[in-house]
Amino acid sequence: MSARDGVGGMGTLGRRPRFENSELTVRIYPGALAEGTIYCPISARKTTTAAEAIERVIERLKLDRSKFYVLAEVKEFGGEEWILNPNDCPVQRMMLWPRIALEHRPLSGGEDYRFLLREKNLDGSIHYGGSLQMWLQVTQERRRLMERGLLPQPESQGDHADMCCLPELNERTLLDNLRSRFRQEKIYTYVGSILIVINPFKFLPIYNPKYVKMYDNHTLGDLEPHIYAVADVAYHAMLQRQRNQCIVISGESGSGKTQSTNFLIHHLTALSQKGFASGVEQIILGAGPVLEAFGNAKTAHNNNSSRFGKFIQVNYQESGTVRGAYVEKYLLEKSRLVYQEHNERNYHVFYYLLAGASEEERKAFHLKKPEEYHYLSQMSKTSHQRHWESYCESEPDCFNVEGEDLKHDFERLQLAMEMVGFLPATRKQ
Repeated sequence: MSARDGVGGMGTLGRRPRFENSELTVRIYPGALAEGTIYCPISARKTTTAAEAIERVIERLKLDRSKFYVLAEVKEFGGEEWILNPNDCPVQRMMLWPRIALEHRPLSGGEDYRFLLREKNLDGSIHYGGSLQMWLQVTQERRRLMERGLLPQPESQGDHADMCCLPELNERTLLDNLRSRFRQEKIYTYVGSILIVINPFKFLPIYNPKYVKMYDNHTLGDLEPHIYAVADVAYHAMLQRQRNQCIVISGESGSGKTQSTNFLIHHLTALSQKGFASGVEQIILGAGPVLEAFGNAKTAHNNNSSRFGKFIQVNYQESGTVRGAYVEKYLLEKSRLVYQEHNERNYHVFYYLLAGASEEERKAFHLKKPEEYHYLSQMSKTSHQRHWESYCESEPDCFNVEGEDLKHDFERLQLAMEMVGFLPATRKQ
């Protein structure tokens, strides 16, 4: 994303009024729909809808108007695609991306965030051409042949999708099976109705709308293990039994609990919205940066570790349509406010505010320099000194730790609060 007024990249984000009215450039990748075109840049404002953006791409690339098109937002974590509704605004979605994605740095992973143009089939599903479509067809055909006994089951080759089927059950066989599957980029494995996930820490294209449809209304274990399968079983059990369902996500710091939660929310709402992102889903996911700012902190093992538990309740009508949601946080580590262990920091929001506040806000809130606050100085002397030596020479009030852009994070926090529904007075308070 870049501004058309001559300020490149993130230049406009530091000044909210200019950003609100700026005309920005949004890159849309058409893929096989327009051979020879890597991406199509279009002009857009904060209020430009996905339908208007698609119309500009169709006109610019001279695409077939007899077909139906949708915009899909791809995010770095897992590479899942989120289909935008016609009234969704791409620029508003981009405003929640990290700074590196807005600067389009392919060598740094910035290109993992993008908008794709997809063709929509008559039945409402998304059409995938090329190698992905062929791979999905081959996968489904192999499954049908295995069900008919014409191909051996994966278990006969030493790869067990459900570890309850292991012929010998001990710690070594469990770990060997998980390792074997992980090397094949199979990060999901069942233990009965429990799903084990190994964080791959890289892009895996296994979360697009095709998978939403593939796992729809299947018994657990029918298909390759996937987090969508768990969400799907819970959703249909709720409708059939008319009883509440619960999914528990547990794991060590950095294991991917937050991202797994996002995948579950996306799939649960997609089932009722036929693959499109719902308003409820957008609010829940938009609340992520807010909850992270006030509840996440840097630890010795994870730069963005959740220091709180989270309970998300998605409410449905009897028809299966999402009605609303409730998010509750608990088990906040209040002790972190007054003391941090070696190589750990206080909650993100303190650093965001001190680095990102405008001069007017600094005076209104009587803000000091970061090192003057006792609550931010509880780490060891060596670690403390290393942090504050990273001050930006050109901007004494800006400090960066391990490649962070705290000013952008503060702006992203304010935008997320706005999208969730915080009033200006509440944000200030």
